[in-house]
Amino acid sequence: MQAMLFRRLAIIYCGLFVGLFGSGYAQADTNESTAHISFKDCQIQLDAVELDAQCSSFLRPEDPQKPNGKQIELFVTKIAAHSSKAEADAFTLIQGGPGGSSIDMLISYYPILQEVLQKRDLIVVDQRGTGRSNILACEQPSEEQLQTVSFDPVETAENTKKCIEKNHSADLKLYTTSIAVQDLDAVREAAGYEKLTVYGTSYGTRVAQHYMRRFPKQTRAVILDGVVHVGLNLAGGEIARRSQGALDSIFKRCQADEQCAEQFGDLDQKFNALKTRLEEQVVEISLPHPVTAKTTTQKISVQHLYAAVRLMPYSTEGIALLPLLISQAYDGDYTLLAAQAMNVEESFSDGYAIGMQNSVMCAEDFPFTQESDKQNLDSTYFGNTMVEALAVTCKHWPRGVMDDDFRSPFKSNIPVLILSGETDPITPPENGEKALAMFDNSKHIVVPAHGHGVLSRGCMPALVSEFIEHSDLEQLNSACVEREREMPIFIDNTGPRP
Repeated sequence: MQAMLFRRLAIIYCGLFVGLFGSGYAQADTNESTAHISFKDCQIQLDAVELDAQCSSFLRPEDPQKPNGKQIELFVTKIAAHSSKAEADAFTLIQGGPGGSSIDMLISYYPILQEVLQKRDLIVVDQRGTGRSNILACEQPSEEQLQTVSFDPVETAENTKKCIEKNHSADLKLYTTSIAVQDLDAVREAAGYEKLTVYGTSYGTRVAQHYMRRFPKQTRAVILDGVVHVGLNLAGGEIARRSQGALDSIFKRCQADEQCAEQFGDLDQKFNALKTRLEEQVVEISLPHPVTAKTTTQKISVQHLYAAVRLMPYSTEGIALLPLLISQAYDGDYTLLAAQAMNVEESFSDGYAIGMQNSVMCAEDFPFTQESDKQNLDSTYFGNTMVEALAVTCKHWPRGVMDDDFRSPFKSNIPVLILSGETDPITPPENGEKALAMFDNSKHIVVPAHGHGVLSRGCMPALVSEFIEHSDLEQLNSACVEREREMPIFIDNTGPRP
């Protein structure tokens, strides 16, 4: 799994590149209907990629109940349609996480959005508390903390308090989904669009669904990619159980593959032995940096192993590499694992909004955790660590604002295209089926062989572009996805065998 993919799939509970750009400036009026966004030409940047766009900082009341109170800046980006007369609705994207930058995702997806741009403007806002919109960032874990073997509640509490203090100027209760959808619609209105066509991925699907609940007349169509269905609790043992299930399925696939089984043997046994070894001793190795190729050193702990096996199953490429990574590390060659660890650390080091994630999780998920959510976690490699860490964090983090009906199912006749990856280890197709049952005008496409977030896979860009153009699910022929195939497992560093 490459570094860019880690940026796009920022789902784990840990902390994307954030740039600051010249922008126009829009004063928020106490009468929102008169607010207007003035855009200026700008460049938006992610790593070495720059895009010409139009940008503005849009003022919003931090507390919508106090329109004349403290204001925060939302960073808004617009890319105009190629047509001289754009459609009345704009297309917007909402990133996952929670805590990722939607504008960074726009930059990553820009090449596959050209058909959408033929007739529609793209308008994207970094959700409050993320990216370029008053980001609620926290200090990154120290090298010593990354090498910690067991969960330390005292250290977690201290880190949480430091994060609260770092963001002391923000009212942390006001950075939740319920308020973010109000921001999004205010941006829509101030930018002059009748409606929005909304794409959300992972946690972004939660935002997209709540937007269509709150603003149905302003929602033209919705694409949900990797569904967090309404009412799903991400604070229990869901992540640990899903992650263990994904790892088990990879081991079973290897055993059923003659070449893989012959090359790697019992991967389950190797993984558990490797886990025990790294729990007992941190390993330090020298290797070429995976991006710069300069020789560098990297310390490897069991936490780095967990990050690799947690994130690599998100993609068919990661699945293909994971058996080789585990087997080589078991044999004492930690190069692949170290390169993965460096990719993960660098991808989450510069601006992933842990504070915003805490505000969302501690308001929308953790308070609804049941004892049953915590059961049967001892057999997972994560165990209870994530549940315990969130419990400590939310004990100190201010509990945020959430609409009364936020977790309740609702009905809608808005066209909804639901996308799932067959092997998605965190938002599997069954989540999509639950959304399908809720929406009367919806279609669920499961993409074979692929994992979390399938918009860029195979024929999906063309299918999604067609749906955005016509919003006609009956005429949408999704047979092309059946051509997708899983990547063969890498037997050695040269790749799969012929």
